[in-house]
Amino acid sequence: MPDDKLLALLSPTRLGRLTLRNRVFVPGHTTNFGLNNVPTRRHVAYHAERARGGAGLIITEAIRVHPTSAGRSISLGSFDDSSIPAYAAVTEAVHEHGARMFAQIMHAGRQANGDATRTAAWSSSPVPWAAGSHVPHAMGRRDIAVVVEAFAAAARRMREAGFDGLEVHAGHGHLLQQFLSPHTNTRDDAYGGSLDNRMRLTREVLTAVLAAAPELPVGLRVSADEFLPGGLDPAAVLEIVGKLRAEFPLAYVHVSHSAYHGSWSLATQMADMSFGHAPFRHHAALFKQEFPDLPVLAVCRLDSLPEAAELVAAGEADLVGLARPHIADPHLVRKAEQGRQHEVRACLACNQGCIGRLETSLPISCVVNPEVGAEREWADAWPELPGPSGARDVLVVGGGPAGLEAALSAHRAGHRVTVVEARDR
Repeated sequence: MPDDKLLALLSPTRLGRLTLRNRVFVPGHTTNFGLNNVPTRRHVAYHAERARGGAGLIITEAIRVHPTSAGRSISLGSFDDSSIPAYAAVTEAVHEHGARMFAQIMHAGRQANGDATRTAAWSSSPVPWAAGSHVPHAMGRRDIAVVVEAFAAAARRMREAGFDGLEVHAGHGHLLQQFLSPHTNTRDDAYGGSLDNRMRLTREVLTAVLAAAPELPVGLRVSADEFLPGGLDPAAVLEIVGKLRAEFPLAYVHVSHSAYHGSWSLATQMADMSFGHAPFRHHAALFKQEFPDLPVLAVCRLDSLPEAAELVAAGEADLVGLARPHIADPHLVRKAEQGRQHEVRACLACNQGCIGRLETSLPISCVVNPEVGAEREWADAWPELPGPSGARDVLVVGGGPAGLEAALSAHRAGHRVTVVEARDR
């Protein structure tokens, strides 16, 4: 049986008008499974498997609201109504297994290269995201109006596709954060200068999104700290969230950190094994302390459910997000519920199959989970883990580390295993 902290983590909770079956969510993370900027059957199978594994909430990877944010055709976007059926297929598969699903909508701003549209990337100001990168186009009033309308249109489409809620991405150095941050916003018009001016675009986006999908809970994802000189720090972001929640019925705040910037800041966003466990949990705690009645979602290097349960038990967060651990083992929640925590396949935080492949425009994989991105094919080959009556004869050719691990895994699954090796050692 799970201990008391795990039981609390695995207990139902409320988010807006919704009931979630537990406090564990899969945060948005890029997969590169898209085709022409819409979801594919790989997305359907990938998310369905994590819903089947017991997660209470799944948040999509960033859905770009306008072609100027597309970047690559393998990213996700919603630029017209033709995208609705593809997203509906994903939500239906997730709902079939009892999980809720939110759509994360965003505009990448300056880090979206212009290859897809043959245009310069859009941003608050002509400040490139990294040394040597292209100088973005400083948005004019018409550009801003186009983006606001694009957020509203994407929100409507996601509502029609059957999503349970929406998450507006105002963190990670994307467009809304580019306007919010004095590090990237050097404007001298109504969208620059004072904090209220820098918040203007985010306010306009939230107004449009809430009007387009009034019945859906809408959360906000923020970076608590940009880790940049002259950028947003926790005090500034607390002030921003305080102002926004006073004006808008935010369902939650999803507390992340960093900016998409060619520096150490970006490395913190996908913190690898060199960072240690839960290195940024204090950010969520700040927001929970400041806004005790606002649900707070915590994320980043929460490597296991017991570790994540600590945040809920300490009152530092209401929900906890595990992205890479769910890549490594989509059934980690179900295994914990069944007292099989020892069987969870642990994430190494090596960033090789997930982040490393993203940076080369390849679909994600995982060094400890060969099924990632091929869930449908594996399900067809192995509909269920065979028990004693479903054992198969498995031949493993080669007795090296990979062969022996494959042999052990097959044996644990109940199969009859033969290992063939040319040498005696």
